[in-house]
Amino acid sequence: MGLLSMFSGAVRADVDPSARARNPADDFWYGPAGRATAAGVTVTVERARTVPVVRDCLEVLSKTVASLALGVFERQDDDSRVRRGDHPIARLLRNPNPRETSFEFLANMVDDLAAEGVFLAERVNQGEANERLWRIAPQHFDVEELPDRGLRFRVREPNKPERVLLDEEVWYIPLPPVCDTRRGRSPILKDGVEAIGAALALQRYANSFFSNDATPPILFRHKGNFADKESKENFLRAWQRALTGRNRHKPGVLEYDMTVEQLAHSNEQAQFLETRKELWLDISRLWRIPPHKVGILDKATFSNIEEQSLDFVIGTLGPWLEMIEGSVNKHLLNGEERFYFEFNVDSLLRGDIESRFQAYALGRNWGWLSVNEIRRRENLNGIGPEGDRFMEPLNMAPVGNVGRERKEASDAIAFLRQSVARNGGRPNLKVIKNAA
Repeated sequence: MGLLSMFSGAVRADVDPSARARNPADDFWYGPAGRATAAGVTVTVERARTVPVVRDCLEVLSKTVASLALGVFERQDDDSRVRRGDHPIARLLRNPNPRETSFEFLANMVDDLAAEGVFLAERVNQGEANERLWRIAPQHFDVEELPDRGLRFRVREPNKPERVLLDEEVWYIPLPPVCDTRRGRSPILKDGVEAIGAALALQRYANSFFSNDATPPILFRHKGNFADKESKENFLRAWQRALTGRNRHKPGVLEYDMTVEQLAHSNEQAQFLETRKELWLDISRLWRIPPHKVGILDKATFSNIEEQSLDFVIGTLGPWLEMIEGSVNKHLLNGEERFYFEFNVDSLLRGDIESRFQAYALGRNWGWLSVNEIRRRENLNGIGPEGDRFMEPLNMAPVGNVGRERKEASDAIAFLRQSVARNGGRPNLKVIKNAA
């Protein structure tokens, strides 16, 4: 190593492995963070996405949340609520920035939380009607806790100068439980790293398995000896070149009284498919995704799919929606109790059309749903003021009014009988009209 390279720090990592600890210019430090696993595979978020079940879990969560209707509501004094579509935060979430739609922004948010355990967006023109939210990728910022418990964010985006943002300049959501570094806990890089590492190792094994004609390792038995080591290696290379890869399934010829002995189990004996399925189930549990959502339909039936879908909304989506709603209320609405943000999950809880209409009929006939409310649930226009009327069954009356109504009816009948008797047995229309 020359004197100039010693002072400049330009040390090759393959010559001196400790050079990376001294050379901040090494590209190694700017690559995706990853963790080595017992399976011998380094897991990164990008590499984990190549596992189909991981990709499916992230897409199911992010795109389902992004597709939900949302709104800001105002609490009224009578405990009712009014939707405020003109609220600045409602407009902001419907149009977060000039580049992204609401769906794209929310899908990226949930994907960051589900994969990296953290979400950060910069608030531009805060407090004004034209405020914008710009997402910052998780790998491009660090979180620091200040002595006063506030947070500071160091942002290092490509082709941009480093900058520092404070709490009031960002919208920040860490996925619980929060680490000492104030970052959320990544399901991929923390809790699921071993399961995902095993799935990646299995995927790598499958690729190697099929690229070599799906043939397990074999041993050639030869009664004689090769002339030298080079002859033996040439034979092995020729055999591999002739019968694997693009030449798979072609016949081969063994000479010199050679025989072939299989050393490994076959694909079925190794239970390759069963192992992959169990790994996929373990990975889907990281996000509590029902198996049928990621294409595992072994135990799915027509009778339990609806129950599993309901459990997905309540048990899986529920905590994610609560987390996002609480963050909007605290950080974007500034904790103002009169207004609150909410997702609408009615579209996910709707059953088939027959069951849905039967439920509407039940609510309408028993008087707790109006025509306009039912039509709004079906994304239809109302029919005017007449549609806001509620029905009440004729055989029902408010509690405590039954005795009074019966007495009033009895008194009215007695009064009419008396008026008829005083009029010579004929009805007195004037008296009846006044009584009515």
